[in-house]
Formats: sequence, C-alpha cells, structure tokens
Amino acid sequence: MAIFFTVIGLTECAFIAYDLLSGGSLSSARAPDLGLGIRSWTLHHAMRPGYSSPAVHTNSLGLRSPEVAIPKPSGTFRIVLLGDSFTFGFRAPDDEVFARRLEARLRQEHPDTSIEVVNAGVLSYCPLLEYLQYRNDLSKLEADFVVLNFDMSDVQDHLDYSRDAVWASDGSPLFVTEPSLRRPATVWPDLLSFEWVARHLTGIRRRVQSSVEGSPFALDKERYLWALDNGPELDDAVRRTLEPIEHLTRLLAHQQIPFLLATYPQPWQVSADATPLPPVREQYGIGLHTVHLNDRPFRKLERFATDRRISFLNATGAFRQAAHPASLFLDNDFHFSPLGNQLYADILSRYLTSRVPDPSGR
Repeated sequence: MAIFFTVIGLTECAFIAYDLLSGGSLSSARAPDLGLGIRSWTLHHAMRPGYSSPAVHTNSLGLRSPEVAIPKPSGTFRIVLLGDSFTFGFRAPDDEVFARRLEARLRQEHPDTSIEVVNAGVLSYCPLLEYLQYRNDLSKLEADFVVLNFDMSDVQDHLDYSRDAVWASDGSPLFVTEPSLRRPATVWPDLLSFEWVARHLTGIRRRVQSSVEGSPFALDKERYLWALDNGPELDDAVRRTLEPIEHLTRLLAHQQIPFLLATYPQPWQVSADATPLPPVREQYGIGLHTVHLNDRPFRKLERFATDRRISFLNATGAFRQAAHPASLFLDNDFHFSPLGNQLYADILSRYLTSRVPDPSGR
C-alpha cells in the first residue's frame, strides 16, 4: 500500500511540474468558466458576459458586440448574425470582424436609418446550438433580419454536441448540457493525474460510441471530411446537421422575421496557397499545396434551402474570383484575414441593403 501511494505521489509531482512549465495547461481545466468560454446547461457552452482582453470584449449578453438595448429603440433596423468562430471573428480585433464591417457598410448606404448588426457568433457553434441560442436568449432582441452563417465544420460539431442533446417529441432540440456539469461528486481526490486520466477515458468512450454509430468522431482530421475531394458523402449526418435550421425558420416565420442561410469557403476550397504555414493543413488532413474544388457541400446546402424555400447565399464564387484569393485567409490559421472579413461583409451587404427599409416609406 505504501508503494501504491508513493507511486501516486511521484506521478502527481510530475504532473504538477509539467503544469507549471506549461503555464497551467492542466490546472486550467479546474476553472473552465473563468476565461472567454463558459459551460452551459442549455447551450453546451457560451461566452462569458463582460469578458475583456486586449482584442476581444463581450457585452452583458455574452456577445462580441456593443451593448444592445432591450427593448429595441423605435426606428432601429436590427440584424442578428448567428455562426461559429468565423462569425465571432477568431484572431481579429473587435472592429475588424465582418459584423462590424457589415454594419459600417450598411450605415454608409443608409445614412438616414439606424442600423445595428449584432454579432452572436460563438466559437465552435453549429445550427443545433445556434437554434437553441436564438430560441432561449436572442429572440428578445426583436431582430428585423437573422442570418445563419453555415461553416464546413458544422457537420462534425453536430455529431459531437447532438450526443448530449435532449429532444422534444416533434424532433426539435430542447437543450444541450456540457457533460462536465453532470459529473457527480466523487470520493477521489482532485489530483491533476486523476483528472488527466478521466478526460482521456471520456475521449476513449466517445470514440467507441462513434464507432458503434458508424460516424466519424469529432477529431481535427475528420472535421472537414465531407467537404474534401473524394471525401465521404455523410448524407445522413448532413441531414441531421441541417434539421435545426428548419426549426429556426419556423420560429422566425411565426415572428415574421426574414431569414438568410449564408455560407463561405474554407481556405483550401479557394486556393492551394491559402493558409500555407504549418501545422494547420496537416492538423486537419488537408495536405500542403492542395485545393479542394468540389462543390458538393455547397450544392447540398443549396438543395436543402431550395426545397424549403429558404433564402440562400454562397460566397464561394466571390472568394475564388478575388484578385489574390490566398490573402483572404490568415497564413497560420484558417480564419478570415482582414481582407476576408471585408469581402464577406461586402457580399452580405449587397444582399441585405435592399432589405433595409427606407425611413421615408418610399
């Protein structure tokens, strides 16, 4: 028994040393709600209200947007953007995300109208969480227009989050609880080594579950499989990923709020030279100096929208036709560069500008 506890003690000392050398990479899991992201009983995860860093600030609703008045001021035309890290504006300062660029462009085109663009993008969201986010939290914003920005990673995100979802009898999602919130109390001490083992066992369990289901596990190298040349169709997974959009459109139709389903390409769907720096392409199984020009995922989205009479906007053509398409994405990350954020804002602006009412009624 003494040997057993000695081994545990030495192992824990090794984990503590590693944690100190890595800047708290292990112990940070003990306080998961102190950073930008927080766990949620209903949305799996959200963003912390009032978060502040040099580049990122959130408002009292936990959105990366200026404060939003509730109720909505008279005469204000309010657009709500739903989406994931692209909409959030990963690695972009607050004033460079495409929500702010879109707002500036629409205000320039409609100087006599009070226009607000609310950035409701959250890292690693998908339509399942975006529907719940709107139904639970954002309907009080009294939006005049809602845009859902669909990302190629949404299919894998849905596969992951839907395992923790609770559904109504009509098939609509009710809530998604972050699994660690349901973790029961235990007699085991809170040792870094024990926590590390528990996290890895959870990962193994989910991989086994994924294998039994016959669907890819949400690993980086599987995140974009369905969008790659010669990748699997994943028709059933795509169908289930898109179903929450139908529930969202019905909710918005009941509130008489127009809706747009929009999408954009990943860098490797635009140029072989986009995001060239390692390890991004290797991490996601894309391949260096490779471009995937099959439009299968975009055709599936368009067919889904057409069959349900949903307005659809695909920005891929404009990105591919740009003078320097590789410059639209960051070199060391697959998200938009400042030029990419501006281009996508311009594309959305061209669609939305005719939907902004003239205050004179003409």
